[in-house]
Amino acid sequence: MINIKSITLALFFNVLLLNSNYLLAEVNSDAKACNSALSNGDALTAISLANKILAENPKHHTGLLCKARAQDAMGEYQPALKTFDAAIKVAEPGFDLMITHLLVGNLHKKNQQSEAALNSYQKSLSITETENNNQYKRINLNLIGEIYAANKDFNTALTNYQAGAKLSMNDNERADNYERVAGMHSALNQHDLAIEYQLKGMLMQKKAGTLDQYADANLALGHIYTKAADYTKAESTFTKLAQFSKENGSAYYEAKSYLGLAQAKVASGDKAGAGTLVAQAKTLATQTNDKALLLEIESSTKLLN
Repeated sequence: MINIKSITLALFFNVLLLNSNYLLAEVNSDAKACNSALSNGDALTAISLANKILAENPKHHTGLLCKARAQDAMGEYQPALKTFDAAIKVAEPGFDLMITHLLVGNLHKKNQQSEAALNSYQKSLSITETENNNQYKRINLNLIGEIYAANKDFNTALTNYQAGAKLSMNDNERADNYERVAGMHSALNQHDLAIEYQLKGMLMQKKAGTLDQYADANLALGHIYTKAADYTKAESTFTKLAQFSKENGSAYYEAKSYLGLAQAKVASGDKAGAGTLVAQAKTLATQTNDKALLLEIESSTKLLN
C-alpha cells in the first residue's frame, strides 16, 4: 500500500550513507551500540557511547566517526567537522578514508558549503578510482551532481549523473540515475530527452522499486509533460496515478496527483477546472495531516487567484 510520503532520491543516499551498519566497523559492543543509537535517531546516546570509546582510545576511527555523525545529527557543524578531521588523520587508506571524506562532504552539503562539499566528494571519488570501487564511485558522482544541480549548473550536474548511470549495477540504481538525468534535461528545457529518461526511470521503478518510488516517478513524469506543454499526456499521467493511488489506499499520492493535474490545467489556461482539483487535493491532504503537502496546496491556491 502507498501510505507514506516517500523519501526523495537525493535524501535516500544521505540516509543510506549515514545510517548503514556496514559504514562503521563493529569492532566492539560500544561501537555496535553507538551505531544502533544513530540509526534510531538517538544522537545523545550515540555521543555518550562514542565518548566512552574515545576515552579508551582517542584515535579510534569508529568512535570518531560515530561522534562526528552524532554531532552532525544534533546540528553541531563545527564540532562535527573537527571530529571528522581527527577521523581523517587516523583513517586507514582505502575504504575507511573514502567513507570519511564522503561523510565530510555530506556534512558540508547539509550546511550549504558547496565548495567544501565538492572538495570532500572529489577526494572520496579519487579513492574510489584507485580502489576500483564502482559502487561508491557512482554515489560520489551523484552527490557531486546534486551540488551542481542545487547551484543551477545543470550541464555539469547532467555530466555527473550520466557518468553515474553507466556504473549502475541493478534496476534500482538505473531508475535512480535515469530520473536524475531526466531532471537535468528538463531543467535545460530538453523536453524530449527529459521525457525519454523519465519514462525509462518510471519503468525501472515499476519493475524493481517500491510503490512510493513508482508513484514519485509518475508525478515527475507528469510535471515534465506539463513543462513541455504536452498537457494531454500530463493530464493522462496524473489521472492514472490518482486512480492507482486510490486503489492502493494513498490519500497522499492521490492528493499529489490532483495537485499536479490542477497545475497542468492552469498551464493550459483552465483555471476553473484547476480550482476544483485543488479543492479535492486539499480535502485529501487534510486526511494525511501532512503539513508540507498542505502548504504546497495553499501555494497553488494562491496561483488561482
